[in-house]
Amino acid sequence: MRKLVLTAVAAAAMTAVVAPTAAFAGDEDEARVAIAAARAKIDAADKAGVGGNAADVLSRSRASLDEANVQFKKDEDRAARALANEAEALADLATATAEMRQLETERAKLAAN
Repeated sequence: MRKLVLTAVAAAAMTAVVAPTAAFAGDEDEARVAIAAARAKIDAADKAGVGGNAADVLSRSRASLDEANVQFKKDEDRAARALANEAEALADLATATAEMRQLETERAKLAAN
């Protein structure tokens, strides 16, 4: 439970950091690059087999990326870039959470021996 709370807090913190910086970028190319970067991070997390609580975070990342694409098609480049940055941050968080769980599992096995 504690880890889930920490995961939620980290996601909120990343969103708070990413959102204000996105307000200064209105360029279509920057939004396109941000969307591509988020898509790459999500694909990497999928290939790594992210699961458990991290899968929920990855699902939210996909939802943010989907919304970024919708905003991009509406020519809302700033909103698209902010959502893409959020999606990328959530994908990073999902990957890190999955790695942390794997390390904790390995540590518990070593401690049991």
